Amino acid sequence: MKNLMIASAIALMCLGTNAFAEDDGYGNDIPPARVEGTVDDGYGNKLPANEPEYKSYGDARASSNSGSPDFNIGFHFAFGAGPYLDYPTDSLVLDHLGENEWTNFSFDLGAIFKYRIHRFVSIAPEVNLGINIASRDKGRGFDWYYGPYQVSEQRVLFSVNIPLMLRFTPIPSFYIEGGARVNFNLGTTHSYEYYDPNGEQLRDENEQTISKELEEWKAKTFVPSVIGGLGGTFKVNGSDLDFGLRVIYDLSGIEADDKIDFFDKKKNEFLKNEKGEKVVVNNDTRMLIIQLVLNYYAF
Repeated sequence: MKNLMIASAIALMCLGTNAFAEDDGYGNDIPPARVEGTVDDGYGNKLPANEPEYKSYGDARASSNSGSPDFNIGFHFAFGAGPYLDYPTDSLVLDHLGENEWTNFSFDLGAIFKYRIHRFVSIAPEVNLGINIASRDKGRGFDWYYGPYQVSEQRVLFSVNIPLMLRFTPIPSFYIEGGARVNFNLGTTHSYEYYDPNGEQLRDENEQTISKELEEWKAKTFVPSVIGGLGGTFKVNGSDLDFGLRVIYDLSGIEADDKIDFFDKKKNEFLKNEKGEKVVVNNDTRMLIIQLVLNYYAF
């Protein structure tokens, strides 16, 4: 009886060892599958059940990131619009140059370089060519000789801008970003079309509309800005695509000449105050732009 019990125990142990084993069809037992990975990939994700057992964190992270490298290069495109801020409110400026009826449209095209330094944090500098078009339609103006008029005016600014962004990704596919941008302004164009106070387009003696290409508006060469934004990251044909929203605020005025004076053509002299001093008004006009952003990471 005692020998029978020992034999039964040994048989049960053998059966227990292979109770969940599966035959591969050739008489070999297949070991049971792992329920979940035992090593974290460094980004809060457990390795899939069919991954091999890894000996180190580095091995696990390298395998987990095989389709998502820490460094990406992509194409950047942004389109936005916004107003002028801190436009002069002095009555002389409003009488002669008109009110702040300007609208700015902004376009950026360039490259983005994203490097992940932590599972939640990345740095993402960009290098872009930028175009800003500021326009107003039939704004008020005044000429000392001809008197009041209306003007449709357009200013175009060409620049190279370099945003230096820090990106925080608290949850997958969502990010918050912030940083600074340096703007190197390369050149400007400036055009007018004139109208009489009733809104009728002015014409010369040949019945041609009166318009001008002017060189009188210039921007500062260097203008710093701050940026804040948010967005999401999606997979498109195996590559990452960012879609986001940004707010860009200039830290300094954009006018190359931030002082406005007024020349009286009839008297052939500058306008002066009661003390006999030339009238000068500060002009700290700056831009606020809200942009839609697309980044496509091709590499």
